[in-house]
Amino acid sequence: MELGMVGLGRMGANMAERLVHGGHRVHGYDPGEAAR
Repeated sequence: MELGMVGLGRMGANMAERLVHGGHRVHGYDPGEAAR
């Protein structure tokens, strides 16, 4: 499955990592200035 996530803070990054390890494709975007 291919997923998109908005917000890759502490919780979002961990969720994305678990999804990738589960075999999913994850595209992430963090709207925070510090993340750009």
